[in-house]
Amino acid sequence: MSVRTHAVVPDASTHDPAGDGQGQGPRDEPARLASLTFDGDGQVFGTGGVNRLRGTWSIDGDRLAFGPIASTLMAGPPAAMRQEAELLRLLGEGLVLRTAGGSPHGVADPLLDRAAGTPAPVVELVAPTGERLVLTRVDAAARR
Repeated sequence: MSVRTHAVVPDASTHDPAGDGQGQGPRDEPARLASLTFDGDGQVFGTGGVNRLRGTWSIDGDRLAFGPIASTLMAGPPAAMRQEAELLRLLGEGLVLRTAGGSPHGVADPLLDRAAGTPAPVVELVAPTGERLVLTRVDAAARR
């Protein structure tokens, strides 16, 4: 099993379209989307928007834990670097899986709808602080 997701870091300060230093970057800077692939063997890899990432993941009940995450060390636009740092910070915390409706979600596949036994299109990872990381399943055909 390999599940590819797009991760959305919901922090207004990480996107700066106006370039005014108020969390608004240059208007012509393309949006950077983080992408994570969860392999069935407990490996996770992808990009934080600038750098490539690789590490491990495991589920215990409704908690998703990441082992150490290694990344390349390339520089990028300030807004994208802030977004990536925020993503890595959140991945380092104890995250609780929730369905898009807010229900607990604990299964071997972080994007499987346990009740229906089918892929869940969206799940949220909730940090102890209440911050949320939204994971959206990407169809395998869309990866190509």
